[in-house]
Amino acid sequence: MTGVEIDTERTAVLITDPQIDFLKPESVVWEKVGETVEENAVVEKLRRLRDAARAGDVPVVYSPHEYEDAEYDEWQHLNTIDEIMFDTRMFDVAGDGADFVPELEPDDNTFVLSPHKQLSGFWSNDAQIQLRQRGIDTIVLAGMSANLCVESHLRDAVENGFEVLTVTDATAAAGEDALEAALTNYEFIAHETATTGDVVDRLEAAADGSA
Repeated sequence: MTGVEIDTERTAVLITDPQIDFLKPESVVWEKVGETVEENAVVEKLRRLRDAARAGDVPVVYSPHEYEDAEYDEWQHLNTIDEIMFDTRMFDVAGDGADFVPELEPDDNTFVLSPHKQLSGFWSNDAQIQLRQRGIDTIVLAGMSANLCVESHLRDAVENGFEVLTVTDATAAAGEDALEAALTNYEFIAHETATTGDVVDRLEAAADGSA
């Protein structure tokens, strides 16, 4: 597996779904994801990545999930994860679940994409055009959840010609089996996988060209 160059002119940190309904105990699906979120200290690791990107002059992009009343009421062709989200009204824009966790509130170095409605922002939000228009062709990828939105963003980013470094420990899933399945697939699909500690060091060094 080749190493990914973190060039501040061409790289962004892309974080999927840094929101309450995946990352805080008040989540409507906490019983499914909470254990691995806490075991992996996901919020703290995402905060470290966000802060290191800012220190290294690397932009951060959020790809959030969000639904409105009309979507909960009118969608007719739901797959299993859709049914779970709709039954619990996960990421309801009218509630708190779709809010960003306080530790990851967007700052001046953060660009928030339009909400994705399916698992990949490359098909159901504006991920690709926003990244391309900013000259981004390399992505450092982390967030929630490992085998769903993170893996889907990874697959579509690679299919669309982006180079992707996936952070293996800044994510979680609905149980260890789901998490391990995602980590196995990352090794095959991503251009590189690395831990938060390694990526933080490289992001912080990016601004002086030593990454």
